[in-house]
Amino acid sequence: MAFVADTLIPLTSGTAALRRRVGLAGSPATLAALALTGAALLWSGNFLAGRLAADLVPPATFSAARWLLAFLVLLPFTVREIGAKKDELIRRWPLWVAMGVLNIAVFTVLIYAGLAHTSLVNGSLIGSSAPILVGLLGWLVLGERTSLRSRIALAVSTAGVGLIVLRGDIGNLLGLAFQPGDLVLFLGIAAFALYAVVLKRYPSSLSPAAALTVSIPFGLVALAPFAAWEIAATGTVPDGNAALLVLYVATLPTLGFILWARGVSVLGPLRAGQFLQLMPVFGAALAVGLLGEELHLYHAMGLALVMAGLGLRDRRIAGAA
Repeated sequence: MAFVADTLIPLTSGTAALRRRVGLAGSPATLAALALTGAALLWSGNFLAGRLAADLVPPATFSAARWLLAFLVLLPFTVREIGAKKDELIRRWPLWVAMGVLNIAVFTVLIYAGLAHTSLVNGSLIGSSAPILVGLLGWLVLGERTSLRSRIALAVSTAGVGLIVLRGDIGNLLGLAFQPGDLVLFLGIAAFALYAVVLKRYPSSLSPAAALTVSIPFGLVALAPFAAWEIAATGTVPDGNAALLVLYVATLPTLGFILWARGVSVLGPLRAGQFLQLMPVFGAALAVGLLGEELHLYHAMGLALVMAGLGLRDRRIAGAA
């Protein structure tokens, strides 16, 4: 797909000439929307992987293993660009520290820790609050304004997420018992919302892949003492199943962060945040396609509402800059 190629090409080149040679087309906003949709799709399995990993490996250890592997995968593709822009990296080191701590350490650890103490249903419900938090922080930090049209669009897509989470029956809302992990999950989503605002407030000339690569070591430094404590306290030795989960979260969801960064740089955190509401939709689709679960009418209705909200959000997305 175009948004995947548009993201992977800068890993080795970053030149506009190469992009033209492979014939990529589309406005920046269209490609940004596709990138954000791709990020939501790749992240939709991350909650499930985190829940499965909760019984196999502690959260900080899981996060550290994930990002160490991701760093080793990304570095060969980004080392040339990082070396060419070392002056910017040194000058703006506080930005990379903030990105590493917020995204690599705080966000992922809190998500995995929260999923160990709550249900996937609750996790989906809490995750759907991300656009609201991103919008709130975008308004407080960046002064971004929300139009009536955008508020209506967010309400429509939120209704679609709620329809899926509640399985088409509002009575199920009464049966949702929130667990201790729910607050931890919410704090993780808040850390991600702040990370999204930082991306917009302090843009960098680095490609998203290079920026992510640079931030990973700072996150690993923050994670190291917690991972060491977990290993010493639990004596956990990851098995083959844990290794497979680490391999998954270190590759595909990591690509999602790169796609997300590209989308936010064009559309901003407020408009980009609504795409996170696709995650419960994709989660339901993956459950049907991969686990053989039954597709219900409320799935289709929820998807229709989410897509309607995204379309209503900005009818000029195909031509916006």
